[in-house]
Amino acid sequence: MQALYRVLQSAESSVMKFSVAIAGLFVAVFAMGVVGVVTAQDGSVPGESVSSPVDGTAARWQRVLLPPAATPMAEQCVVVDADLYAHAAPGLRDVRLVQDGQELPYAMDVSFDTRVGDAAAPPADDRALYEPVQTIRLLPQPTAGIAGLQTGNVPDTYYNETLLSAHVPVERVRIVPAPKSEATVELRASARMNLGQAEELRTVLSAAKPVVPFTIGANLQEPADVLVRVVDHDGAPQAIVLEMRRREICYLPRSMSPVHMLLGNATAVPPHYDYALRFRPSAQPLLAAMGPMSPNPAYQPQQASAPVLRVSAGVRTAVMLVIVLGSLAVMAFAIVELRRK
Repeated sequence: MQALYRVLQSAESSVMKFSVAIAGLFVAVFAMGVVGVVTAQDGSVPGESVSSPVDGTAARWQRVLLPPAATPMAEQCVVVDADLYAHAAPGLRDVRLVQDGQELPYAMDVSFDTRVGDAAAPPADDRALYEPVQTIRLLPQPTAGIAGLQTGNVPDTYYNETLLSAHVPVERVRIVPAPKSEATVELRASARMNLGQAEELRTVLSAAKPVVPFTIGANLQEPADVLVRVVDHDGAPQAIVLEMRRREICYLPRSMSPVHMLLGNATAVPPHYDYALRFRPSAQPLLAAMGPMSPNPAYQPQQASAPVLRVSAGVRTAVMLVIVLGSLAVMAFAIVELRRK
């Protein structure tokens, strides 16, 4: 009996040690499986030039890029407009170029004055290129509600209200035509969902200074209400123009086939391309044309659902081994306890 007891005790110890080892192996395998799932969900590898087929069902919008007629196969760029920002995710992180069903790498180039490194403090004669974001037509301000004045217009005072689309950057304000002497400009932009947080500009523009830097941050994530008031004693300003720095999306086509720009995917992550790392901007790039915004015919609304954890066959096998060996360990322990009694 003593010999049998020692055998059972030894078996129990071995089974328990083996079970612990298998349990540790299971934990390691499970961890690797989870890491693999997370990595696969991320779907982006830094520095990788993507050439795999593109699933465009998550992109709500598309635009067709038309190459320059002279050299359609050369490196080319399209100028980003406000409409692109208004339909894309913040920062254009969801923009993808597709040609022949394959993702086409691209680089983003932003116009800066080479004499200054800080974009927030450009020189007075800023040489950077700018693109119009929105033109706010100025109207004579009525005298209604102003004490001591008859019904009519406030002399030399103009105003207007407008809505600025979400995600559209504004980096400069210009008055047209340029004032003959001086014009006082008051501009207030506030997020529509939070009117208490506003960006305000109060400045004097003149013939020598018809533009002024002004970054509107309230409209980055949601639409912004914009209110403009101008006092000009020497003329009748027609409009205030909101501008952004010129941005270009540059790429090298693989064939003569059309290049489609897909966008409108709020869950997309920014792409990473070797092409963007090697890209060197040209002083006079070949400019392609960007067609109008249109619905993507392949778009399929995504069903909101809880994340599903996919377990591989190896993990399932490890779980079964742990269960079986754990059961054997319990049985051995029970037998030893019965022998003691």
